[in-house]
Amino acid sequence: MVVRFFIILIFSSSLLTANAQINSKKEINTQSQLSDDNELPTAIQDKVLNTSSTPYTTLDKIFPNYYLEGVMNGFIDTIENVLLKIDIRRISLDFSNTSINVTQEYIDDNINQFNSDSSTIVGFNADLALDYNFTNSRFSNRLLMEYGLILLRPRNAPRTKTETSDNIVFTIGYTRKSFMLKNGFVGPFVDGEYQTEFTRNSNGTKNQALRYKAGIRMLDGKYIDELYLAGVGEIDFSLKPSSIRGAIETGIRAKNPITDNIGVVYQAFWRQYIGYTNFRSSDLEYNANFGVRLDVSIYEGFALSPFVSARFAKIKGSTKHASNITTGVALLFSSSINAISNIKSTQDENLKSYFKSID
Repeated sequence: MVVRFFIILIFSSSLLTANAQINSKKEINTQSQLSDDNELPTAIQDKVLNTSSTPYTTLDKIFPNYYLEGVMNGFIDTIENVLLKIDIRRISLDFSNTSINVTQEYIDDNINQFNSDSSTIVGFNADLALDYNFTNSRFSNRLLMEYGLILLRPRNAPRTKTETSDNIVFTIGYTRKSFMLKNGFVGPFVDGEYQTEFTRNSNGTKNQALRYKAGIRMLDGKYIDELYLAGVGEIDFSLKPSSIRGAIETGIRAKNPITDNIGVVYQAFWRQYIGYTNFRSSDLEYNANFGVRLDVSIYEGFALSPFVSARFAKIKGSTKHASNITTGVALLFSSSINAISNIKSTQDENLKSYFKSID
């Protein structure tokens, strides 16, 4: 019902904006007929008002270009203090070699990275973000997807194919801009997170967890994109009964440009669990991930990226630690678009040309 209400609301406002655009167009055409000195140049008229000397077809009348422009102008006017940032942090194809060092107790656990042999991996990764920046705050959305197949090379068995890096994480968050810095800002934040995977494990279960975080975060620094410290609540309902865990987490995303076409990207997090409501033998004491890659730009957002990533964990009560260290080279695409800023600047230039033509 809420979605339908917003759809109706947006559609109604769009119709009102379109009618206003049509009336404005008629007034301009009338004025240009009365005075030859203020005649609107055809090129500017077509660009600003999207008119044409050819008659409108039935489709144009139903769905004209100036209707779309009117909808966009009305939308931008209502959020003129908002900056919409579309951030494609990473879309990549990976080729890598993995060396795994675990004991039997980790093999029996449901962490995909610890459930395979040494192998060659071909996989897909996507890290996408959509941020709404207001004057004093930011709403953020993030989608992280990882999926791949591995070619196992057992010493005394034929090669086999299996699944690895199966992970989906969707995060929505709010950050208050409490302290503005020369580069970036610092403030309190709250995040909500849902984690799952594409396919089920061999025992028929699927890893699923709800996670909520609250703490302090720094964003948009010159070299540090994100740095945070937070308390974490985690509800794991992969198995029944579900378990609630408490943890402390810290993380960082950073970059270091070397030249215009070469840069180093760092990413890491550490989650230390401190409490459980329903302790299981597979519950972790800590979970950590570290990664670094060298992005070498080859063409408009595409890059070749040698990388190293490492996953570390320890089951509570165990005396052994587990590690998964991956090295390889990825073909990567990344881009960042300030959508509202780009659209509004284009509209402003069109309107300046228009008003200059009728002076």
